[in-house]
Amino acid sequence: MTDVLNSLKSGAKVLLLNAPVSDTATAEKMGMIASEAPFGLLRIGAYFRQRGCRVEWLDALRDPLLNGRLRRHVRKILPCGSPENGASKEIYHYGLDSAQLARRLAEFDAPDAIAISANFTWHSDVLAETIQTCKSVFPKTKTILGGNFPTVCPEEAARTGADQVFSGDIEEARFLPTAIDLMPGPYHEDYLRMIKGCPYKCSYCITNCLNGGHVYAQPPEKVFAELIDKRDRFGVKTFIFNDDFVLFQQKKYLDPFLDMVIQEKPGAILQFPLGFSAHIVTEPFIARMRQAGVETITLALETISERRARAMNRPHHIREFVRAVDILKAHGYKGRNIRVFCLIGLPDQTLDEILKTICFLFHLGIMPSLTTYTLTPGSGDMERFKDRIQWNALDELSPDLWRFANPEMRAGDLERTYRYFHEKYYPLERIVDSPTDDPVIVAMQKIVRSRGHLPENL
Repeated sequence: MTDVLNSLKSGAKVLLLNAPVSDTATAEKMGMIASEAPFGLLRIGAYFRQRGCRVEWLDALRDPLLNGRLRRHVRKILPCGSPENGASKEIYHYGLDSAQLARRLAEFDAPDAIAISANFTWHSDVLAETIQTCKSVFPKTKTILGGNFPTVCPEEAARTGADQVFSGDIEEARFLPTAIDLMPGPYHEDYLRMIKGCPYKCSYCITNCLNGGHVYAQPPEKVFAELIDKRDRFGVKTFIFNDDFVLFQQKKYLDPFLDMVIQEKPGAILQFPLGFSAHIVTEPFIARMRQAGVETITLALETISERRARAMNRPHHIREFVRAVDILKAHGYKGRNIRVFCLIGLPDQTLDEILKTICFLFHLGIMPSLTTYTLTPGSGDMERFKDRIQWNALDELSPDLWRFANPEMRAGDLERTYRYFHEKYYPLERIVDSPTDDPVIVAMQKIVRSRGHLPENL
C-alpha cells in the first residue's frame, strides 16, 4: 500500500474530508451522527499545516447544500434485536449524497491527497462509496483513511479502496491544537487534549487497544496556553476535554491545570463529558473543579450490579460511587449538574437490572446518561461475545440496533427506556404515583415499592 502520508512535500495540497456516514434515526437523536467539531481531523489539519502543506476543508455533514437536512435516503434495513423477533430499523445516509459530494469536490482544484477520518466502526458502510466518489472526480489524487475504524479494523478499512490506510496515531499530531479556523466561524467551543490513553482495560472499551496499552500526556502549561490562544484569537469560550482518562497522574496534570484556571480566571467554560471514575474522586479535587467553574460533573457507573462490574473489569465499587456523589453534593452539585453514565443493552442484561440502576440514581437525586452498548472490534467483549449474535458486517453492530435484546430485555422496552430516561430526572414519588399501564413504568413502580433499587452491599 502506498505511503501517501510521508510522500507529501511542503507545498502539497491536502483536502480534509469529514465524510458522510450511515446510521439509524435513533442514533441521530442520540447525537451520534456528527459531533460539534471533528477534532481528530482538525488536529490532522494542523499537522499538515506544520509540514508546510496547503490545507482545505470539506464537511459533508454540515455543508450548505444540505440546507440543514442531515438525514438523506434509506441505504438498507437491518434487524433490530434478535433477527428471529422480526423487528428492524432503517439505516439512513447522513450528509452529502454521492452526486452532491461530487459537485462540491469539483469546486476545488485537484488536491495531492484527500484525508478522511472514520471513528465509529458501524459508520464504515458508506466509506467505500465516498472514496470512489473522490477518485471519480480526482483520478490522480491519493486518499488516506485514518481514525479509530482503520486502527481496530485495518483489513476492513483496506477494502474501502483508500490508497493508504493509517492505523494508530500520527505521533507529531497527537497533541497539536485543532485547526478550528479551517471550519467556518463563529467558534463557540473547541476541544483540548491533555491525556490520551487509559491504564484500565474495561472489557467493553477499546481505548487501551487504540493506544497500544500506552498513556500519553502533555504538560498542563501547554494546554492552558492553548486555551488562552484560542480564546484570544477566535473568541472560544467553551473548552471540551475529550481525554480518555483525564485523571491520569492527576497531581501532575489536571490539578495544576485547574490551579492555573483558578488563578488566572480566563473566563472559560470547562467541560469533561467523558466523565470520571468514582474511586478517584476526592474532596480536594471536586473543590478545585468548583473553583474552576466546572458546572457539570459526569461519573461513570455503568451498572449497580457488582457481579457485572467485576466481569467488565470496572475499577470501582458501588460504595465508592455513593461516596463520590456525597462529595459532589457537599460542594453544591445536584440534579442535572450530576450526570451518570449507565450502559444499557449489555449481553445477558435484563430490563429489571437497567430499571433498578435508573431508580437507584433517582433515589440519589441525580440524572442518568444512558449509553447504548455495542460490540467493538479490539475490545475484550468482542472476543467473548461475538459468536452470541448473528451479524455479517460492522454496521449491523450499531448500538441502537440492540443486538443483545432478549425476552427479558426486549428491543422495544430498551427504546422506551432510553426515550423516557436518558439525561432526565424524576422524583421516585412521581413515578410511583403515576397512573399508567406502560410496562416500563409499571416495572419501575414494582421495583421502588419493593425497595429493589437499593443495592444490598451499601
